[in-house]
Amino acid sequence: MILAALALVLVQQEQTVLPAGTSVRLATLAPIDSRSVKQGQRFALRVTEHVTVGSRVVIPRGTDAVGEVEALSGKGMFGKAARLTLAPLFLDVGGQRVNLVGTSVEKGHDATAGAAVTTVVVGAFGLIITGKSATVPTGSILFGRVRTDVALPQR
Repeated sequence: MILAALALVLVQQEQTVLPAGTSVRLATLAPIDSRSVKQGQRFALRVTEHVTVGSRVVIPRGTDAVGEVEALSGKGMFGKAARLTLAPLFLDVGGQRVNLVGTSVEKGHDATAGAAVTTVVVGAFGLIITGKSATVPTGSILFGRVRTDVALPQR
């Protein structure tokens, strides 16, 4: 009984609690384009800065993470630009999953002003002008937050 209690204390001492709401800075590893992705599609991310609790690094820079295309709208007529909503999902540290929350909305270039002018000048042809696709280049920064408290092994 005493040994079991001692073992429990040692295990608890070897873990650090990463609090819910802790910010995690992430970067995309490949370009994401509204023309080629689908809603629900996952993509690779990487942690760009150490995440610390006190002076302890609990999530090292370079840790791989996973994100998801949460919402997608294609470019439309009359100059409407495409939109991508990206969300960081999770990362793994020492076999422990850390769920993340957060969103980033990327929008293509709107051409509504040009379409409006074209419609006024040449009639209905302005309706066939479309906006630009939304593209997120490699290395783009997304921010996530830890969803719930997580006990992580000390490094």
